[in-house]
Amino acid sequence: MTSKSLKDFTLSGGQKAVVWLLGLALVALFISSLTYRMSHPGNKVEFQQQSKGGGMSGGMGEGMSEDAMKNVRALMEQMGKEPDNLEIQLELANSFMMIRAYGRAQTFFEKVVSVEPENVQALMGLGMCYYQAEQFEQAATVFDKIVAIEPDDSMAGFNAAIVKKYYLHKHEDADAQLKQIIANPKTSAEMKKRAEEELKKDAHAE
Repeated sequence: MTSKSLKDFTLSGGQKAVVWLLGLALVALFISSLTYRMSHPGNKVEFQQQSKGGGMSGGMGEGMSEDAMKNVRALMEQMGKEPDNLEIQLELANSFMMIRAYGRAQTFFEKVVSVEPENVQALMGLGMCYYQAEQFEQAATVFDKIVAIEPDDSMAGFNAAIVKKYYLHKHEDADAQLKQIIANPKTSAEMKKRAEEELKKDAHAE
């Protein structure tokens, strides 16, 4: 069976709304995890430990709602019938992300990226999985790749800057990236404000 390319897949209005909401949820998840880690620098794995049912350990059950479990099972059944369907793989990866099963989500994001290396949605999810696994070099690399593909993607640039500033201690690189976000006329006012605030912070004081 041939692979169904996501580039040829047209989203309906309702599906676009779901993707948009999912994107907001993933961004909120990233920020909340980042905020916790910066506030508790001596215990970086606490966020993962709080989600044993669907966290980095890969377990399933305790941390999942019944609806989430049904959705994952349904998608797994679909994938069994269409193993090369990238749309299903991406949806499954996003579903695992939403229940914080990052290791499993990473597997499916990697499958999509292996076929479509410039799939920004899959790359963003993969970067977040690397971040949750504390693979910060890989996370920054993936976020930078998104910026290379879409230079105006301020969220990816901001994520890359945050990882470089607080986890890789590449402060000059992070500041330069934040300044690029601020200087870009296409950056939203909200993102520009966040970048300006971040640029004023001293990473050593966090």
